[in-house]
Amino acid sequence: MARRAFHRDEALAAGLSSRALEHPRFVRVFPRVYRLATTQLDRAGLIAAAVLALPDDVVVSHMTRLELVGVRLGPPTLHFTVARDLHRPMDGVMLHRTVKLPPLDRVGASISAAWVQTASTLRPLDVVAAGDHVLRKGLATPESFAAVADLDPWRPGAGRVAQLLPLIDSRSASVQESRTRVSISAAGLEPPEVNASVFDGPQLVAVGDLVGRRWKLLVEYEGRQHALDPQQFAWDIERYRILRQLGWQYLQVTARDLANPVRLVRLVHRALVAQGYDGPPPSFGELWQWCHRAPRPSEFAPS
Repeated sequence: MARRAFHRDEALAAGLSSRALEHPRFVRVFPRVYRLATTQLDRAGLIAAAVLALPDDVVVSHMTRLELVGVRLGPPTLHFTVARDLHRPMDGVMLHRTVKLPPLDRVGASISAAWVQTASTLRPLDVVAAGDHVLRKGLATPESFAAVADLDPWRPGAGRVAQLLPLIDSRSASVQESRTRVSISAAGLEPPEVNASVFDGPQLVAVGDLVGRRWKLLVEYEGRQHALDPQQFAWDIERYRILRQLGWQYLQVTARDLANPVRLVRLVHRALVAQGYDGPPPSFGELWQWCHRAPRPSEFAPS
């Protein structure tokens, strides 16, 4: 109990009294669930604490299920599902009620079912990012996503799966790459290759996050590791030099750029034009709005 949350019944069985749990050395996490004041719960510990506070027939679901396999996106709310009319108000927890549980595994909703559920709560941009990384980890397939949607087409999120599947790419190596790629494509610009190699003859020069080969544009998300790792930083500088010599333009994207996706896409378009692109400018119409907006009931992607 010293390193995790525990249920009141467990504490009583260990010899503690109800009055003892009111002492400042204990902190109430959820109804009837506590932790030591000196114990800090990480996200997995918080999810486990919520499980202790909920009835046994409640299953972890939606983005919370995917978080347990290392795919974390969206708001910090914890999601669970139950197949009955149960009301259990808990801060930071959303309990979804349904007439039938989704397909399950030994932890909760299956990975494929949880991904379909996220389509009812997250922006399509983020659902695609989650799908990219679930597939990359080998935890599901496009076919298993489609099978869940086909099994219960009435389930929230199922109606979006057909529109979402063509946007997924398991070659994407990070959430940031996925969001950048979808933003570029949703604006009507030419979809880039994902984690593609750039060669100078037989010599490998770079493996780019997003590669516009036709226009010799390489778009990369620059995380902090690029600045903090001296060896990585030195390699990046050498790579930029070689790419410039070969006529490639190198566009670095940061978290600040991703926070303003319209600006991000305009930066990409400007870089494409500098490389000779003469196609249509980016469009921020229906498809763009759909990708970047939280879902509404019975909403489908524009054709």
